[in-house]
Amino acid sequence: MALLQAIKVPLLSVNDTTLTISDLLFAHGAAVKIGEVVMVFETSKTTYDVLAEADGFISYQCNIGEDYELNTLVASIVSESSEVMANAQSVTKKKSSGNKKTLKNAAPIWEGDTLFTPEAISLIESRGLERSIFAGLDMVSRRDVEKELGISSNKSFGHKKSTADDVLIPVDLEKVTVKKISGNKRKEIEYLSQVQSSGLTSTLHTYIDTDGIFAHINQHSQYFKNALLPLIIFEVARLLLKYKELNAYFTGDSIAYYKTVNIGFAIDLDKGLKVLKVANADAKFINEIENDILELSNRYLDDQLKVEDLTDISFTITDLSNEGVTFFKPLVNAMNSAILGISSIDKRFNRCAISLTFDHRVTEGKQIALFLQELKNRIESYRSKYVDVNIEVNCFKCMKSLDEDLSDTGFAKCITPKGEEAYICQSCFKGF
Repeated sequence: MALLQAIKVPLLSVNDTTLTISDLLFAHGAAVKIGEVVMVFETSKTTYDVLAEADGFISYQCNIGEDYELNTLVASIVSESSEVMANAQSVTKKKSSGNKKTLKNAAPIWEGDTLFTPEAISLIESRGLERSIFAGLDMVSRRDVEKELGISSNKSFGHKKSTADDVLIPVDLEKVTVKKISGNKRKEIEYLSQVQSSGLTSTLHTYIDTDGIFAHINQHSQYFKNALLPLIIFEVARLLLKYKELNAYFTGDSIAYYKTVNIGFAIDLDKGLKVLKVANADAKFINEIENDILELSNRYLDDQLKVEDLTDISFTITDLSNEGVTFFKPLVNAMNSAILGISSIDKRFNRCAISLTFDHRVTEGKQIALFLQELKNRIESYRSKYVDVNIEVNCFKCMKSLDEDLSDTGFAKCITPKGEEAYICQSCFKGF
């Protein structure tokens, strides 16, 4: 038998120390051709297709829905179908003799040397186990040892993993229906908990005066009219060069500073929450940032996102400006020290709240206040009163324009019966 391809759990993101098998595209032992998708990994942010690198026969050594640690061998492509079938027969034989049970997909028992991760070796030695009990496995991880010992597994971030016998909140099945959360959601909880669990995060808020702001920026926007996100990404990226602690993260005993400014923006259009990366945002103009946002959003909608679109994000922005949200507290992502939230524009007061949640282990409230004030000043500098912009003004009652008015006294700003800001001419104001 010739081993044509060994498929191991890849490193797709520094956040993902384990990946979930979300799909196996062939039956165990089936013939596959080069370039075909043979299995799919699920990460915390996206999915990753594994392609066959040669024509051969697929031998799965994993289960759909289960998590596997990095570098774990989960499948192989071999040259002869007879060898795959022989492995399957070996599974049946070993199962009947009372050895370890087979995998759900009838994956073969490994007949070569068993390899052990350093964590697995440490746990085996500390519990006095014999390595021979893991015969038939190609790679033994700490999780494999824990399963053998019958103990629950701890995630790499130090949070206890719930098991079927470890229910934190009582469940009365006569009153509720229980539905297991998705792998993506489970990973999201783990990564958000990494920072929030320390209890050392705070959120500061400020308002941006948006009166007249779009009259200027809409003239230069190609795709996103009346939108703050491209402008805020542009200004935040440049401020992060000054406030370096916000472009960093806490490592346990030190602070890791990113060498590049990669701004992530959250998106959720009924295809799952993703954070997409605008790479090297500090070196791009607003129109380039607009292009990036549009291209990334289209790839998200077409399920064509690449791993590099979702990784190495140094600062995150959550834009809820279209959701009718007054203000909110965003949660800091793993491997970040801060996150900025954009609330909806209050049209009555012409203002928008921005909120910055930060990790006290990396920075402090005074620096955050200075950052927000400087960001506020930069955004408000785009308002029309600072530039020569002609704005068409109409009376909300008679729709007469300011240019058509012959009274030579101008229009008055007012609040309409609907509670909206508008203008009224002198004739309508006096009831003529």
